[in-house]
Amino acid sequence: MELVRFNRVWVINTKEDYEHAMEVLDGNEFCADMSDDWMRAEREKEEIRRQRRAVQAQAEKLNI
Repeated sequence: MELVRFNRVWVINTKEDYEHAMEVLDGNEFCADMSDDWMRAEREKEEIRRQRRAVQAQAEKLNI
């Protein structure tokens, strides 16, 4: 697991890329939920949602 990297750009070309991105984002969300700072956690979770939308949009274009 790792902390959220803001403004991260995912490049999805395969199902494995998609699965890896979602796994990392799941770990990021877990870390955000463990934060003692509510505002930081909310900012991180919003960034995670943004990245998930971007990953899902790329996967949909490729019919993954």
